[in-house]
Amino acid sequence: MNISPLLKDGIKDVISGVMKPSEWASLCCDMIELLDKELGAWSYYDRTLVTNFATKLDETKWKKARPNPSLAGAPIGVKDIFNTADHPNSMGSRAREGYWPGNDARVITWAKLLGAQIIGKTTTAEFAVDCAPNTISPWNRNIMPGTSSTGSAVAVATGMVPAALSSQSAGSIARPSSYNGVIGFKPSFGLIPRTGVLKTCDTLDTIGWMTRSVEDSQIIFEALRVKGKSYPLVERGIKRNNERFSNTSLYKVGVLSAPGGENIESHTASKFNQLLLQLNNKKNIALIDIDLNKTLSKAHDTHAKIYDKNLAYYFKRELKNIEFISPIFKEIVERAEQISTTEYFEALEYQEKLVEIINDNFNDVDFYILPTTGGEAPKLDQIERQDSSLIWTLVGCPIISLPILSGPNFYPVGLTVVGPKYSDLELHQFAYNELMPEPAKIHIPEWQKVSS
Repeated sequence: MNISPLLKDGIKDVISGVMKPSEWASLCCDMIELLDKELGAWSYYDRTLVTNFATKLDETKWKKARPNPSLAGAPIGVKDIFNTADHPNSMGSRAREGYWPGNDARVITWAKLLGAQIIGKTTTAEFAVDCAPNTISPWNRNIMPGTSSTGSAVAVATGMVPAALSSQSAGSIARPSSYNGVIGFKPSFGLIPRTGVLKTCDTLDTIGWMTRSVEDSQIIFEALRVKGKSYPLVERGIKRNNERFSNTSLYKVGVLSAPGGENIESHTASKFNQLLLQLNNKKNIALIDIDLNKTLSKAHDTHAKIYDKNLAYYFKRELKNIEFISPIFKEIVERAEQISTTEYFEALEYQEKLVEIINDNFNDVDFYILPTTGGEAPKLDQIERQDSSLIWTLVGCPIISLPILSGPNFYPVGLTVVGPKYSDLELHQFAYNELMPEPAKIHIPEWQKVSS
């Protein structure tokens, strides 16, 4: 079995017509059937369904057109919280097993219209919260692969698909991307439509994805973001950032100290410092030390109050089936019951205040950089370290996690780059041009190195 094209090429190569949609779908299916019995990254996958859809894509009217639609033939995994007409949507919960929505989420509809082929549904935590699925890390079966977006990260890391849609309400894209060594992108809040996707929190839920290259992430972003006259705030924000960065000859990059940074392990800190030395030698980058520990000191507590209270509200019906609900989820709801309505609205007001503060801080710096997680994935019997990932969800900024740091066991650790709200395109370009040594390639876990 020749798997090299799947490991080396990206979505751009499918779009250009280098491979037929059915050829890429077949490679994805081969990899899933080779690896997933061991890794468990997929909650639903049907090869016959994939093959039939891919064959139709081969025969579409645009097969000889150049350029093709922006996602023409691209194989994509989908986190199991998105409605998909041809798959169940179990949301990682026993309480929702066997639920078939019968329709596509809005973002899935868009992806299909642009030629994407949905390979299947990737595993997620219970209601995309904290109770991890039985998915195995491709780096070591004894370390954490992540929680909410685990399946998407593992599927991309091992080459089962070149990209997978996901979501983040805290750190659900950033952490699994860091632990599994893939590109993780969380757009600015509100840029990707959420209709038909599991709702956990109105002011936090954000749709994003994992990919094997920065280029592919940008392709997906430009294809799926909201655009046009119906979104004047978005268009003004994107235009403003385009004008801001269009003539940039010197990037002001904030080396950020923020809550969660105290948990960065020495080996990861050393790798981060080595990266800073390299960046410091670039003539078009000026590094600036930024300390936001005091400014963001209440961020984690504010996020918890908003998030927990929303979970308790939105899952009242599911909580009636108490025998199907995990102890972790019950604990979160019990915690939420101690949060008064006054405290909840105060937390929402503080969230708005933090958004304004961070927006103002970006007047003096173009991007922030910092390790995505405190280190490589912890062992399964360890407690996951607190990091800063949820802060950027709270304030709605776009982030991209790049797999260019490492821990003492040489497992991957991500580098997070944070941009001003609506600077998503410029964030991709900065990451591609200045940070990724080989933009289209990422390290392959040992599990992935299968001989043909």
